[in-house]
Formats: sequence, structure tokens, C-alpha cells
Amino acid sequence: MKRVFLLVLLVPVLLLSGCITSNVGAPTAVPLNTSGNVAVFTPDQGATPDGVVNTLPGTSESEVTPIPRTPQPTDAPGKGPLAGVVICVDPGHQDTGLTEKEPCAPWGPEANSSVNNTTMKAKATSGTTGISTKKTEYVINLEIGLKLRDALEALGATVVMSRVDNSSRISNRERALMANEAGCVLTFNIHCNGSDNTSVNGVELYVRGVGDNTAEYAQRSKTDLALGQKLLDRIIAATGAKKRSVNKSDNYTGINWRDHTTFIIECGFISNPDEDVRLNTPEYQDKLVSGIVKFVTDDYMNG
Repeated sequence: MKRVFLLVLLVPVLLLSGCITSNVGAPTAVPLNTSGNVAVFTPDQGATPDGVVNTLPGTSESEVTPIPRTPQPTDAPGKGPLAGVVICVDPGHQDTGLTEKEPCAPWGPEANSSVNNTTMKAKATSGTTGISTKKTEYVINLEIGLKLRDALEALGATVVMSRVDNSSRISNRERALMANEAGCVLTFNIHCNGSDNTSVNGVELYVRGVGDNTAEYAQRSKTDLALGQKLLDRIIAATGAKKRSVNKSDNYTGINWRDHTTFIIECGFISNPDEDVRLNTPEYQDKLVSGIVKFVTDDYMNG
């Protein structure tokens, strides 16, 4: 009985001295922020635990789906030839169009009578559909966009994704302002093309046009056009696709509202039976991505 009594007395002493471990009351490990090179955009309206809600004046929160910010670790976060470079990858369209209107440009009619802040366009559309695969454009755009994100991150870039799923409800203007807020220096707006003529094929680009008609904007447009020609050459060299043209335009909300170099890349015509099939293969998508990455590393960074 004495031994049992002594043992009962000894157990609390050992627990206090650390000789016997217990899970009761053990500290919970706090996960570290391991988001690597993925930029987290926090708008003025604040963020939710699972992502961010991007809203603008006149846009109700119910119209916008939170964009998840899942950590995307890389082998060497923040290291590599693109370390410190912030790039937006904007996969065009989404599964649900937003029929509400938003201004196509930030400038007024006195600056540009053709396209200005009274020119109203739909906030978002779902895009076109492949003639052979019956696959919707927004799905293809995201597939290519996610591959491009991974390739840029692997080289150390910080990548801002406008969306990472097909159910996001975010307008073209919101996408642009998101990239501006994050400090992006480049935006690649990924699209597929369509035409009533099923024989039409090839890759073409769109860059900013005359804008607000200032000398500063004209210089930006000239610079973007020259860069766009280099980007198109890289894509054609990588894919073997037909080379079309680089077009200057004021008609795109996603270009007009961005304060940095923005390319709308029409990766090919999914109204063309053969090109539609190619654009839906991982191998061809990888070629497109390699051409874009080659432009960033060899032309943009050395320009």
C-alpha cells in the first residue's frame, strides 16, 4: 500500500517536471504563410478568410464570387530571373456573364469622343465555344492561364491571377483594378478567337490605342505595340501557328483601365476545327506558354 501511495504522489511531480509528456493542453501548430510567389490582393473593402471579394461602387457583393488564394509554393520562392517582377495572368471570361454595364475607359469624352467613360459595356461574358470540342472558351483560357502562372512562378515572378476557377464573377474593370493595386508591370489576358469563317486561324494580339490622346499615352501605346510584336513573334516561333497581327484598340475595358503594359492574346480560333483541337491539347498549350515566358525572360527583361 505504501508503494502504491508513493506512486500516486510521484505521477503529478513527473508531469510538472516534464518527464512524462501529455497531449492535453499541447500547443497547436500555427500554419505559416507559405504563399510563395502568389500575390494576395486585398482591396479596400477587405478580404475574407478564403479569398478576396473584389467590389466596385455600383457593384453589389452578391454579384462577385470570392477568388480563392490557394498557396502555390515553388522550388525557390522569390528567386530566379523574374524575382521581384509582378505579373497579372488574366484568363478571359467566366461561366456566368455579368450583363450589368460598366464604363469602358476612365477618361472623359473631351479626351476621346469615340471611347470614354460614357461608353458602357457588359461587365463580363462567357466567350465562344469550340466547333470541334464543344469546349467553352473560358475553360480553355483558364487551363492556359494556370500553366502560365506555374511557369512564371517557377522563374521567381509574383503572379496575380484574376481568377483561378470558372465560377468567379468578376468584371473586366475589376480585373484591371486588381492588377493595378497589386503593382503589376505586365498583364497577359488569355483568350481564344472566333469567326463565322471556319477557315480563319492563327494568333493575334491587342494592345492599347490612342486612349486619352495625351503625349504620354501615345508613348505608352508605341512601347506596347513594339513589345506586342516581339511577344507575337515568340508565340509563333514556339507554336508554328499562323502569324496574324498586333492591333491597337481602345475598345477593351481590360486594357483601358490598366496602368501598365497589357496584352490581349487571342491564342487561336476555336471556330476553326483543327485549331480548336490543338488548343485543347496540353502539348500545344505548353508551347503557347513557353513562347510567352520566352518573351518575358529574353525580350521584356532585357528591353
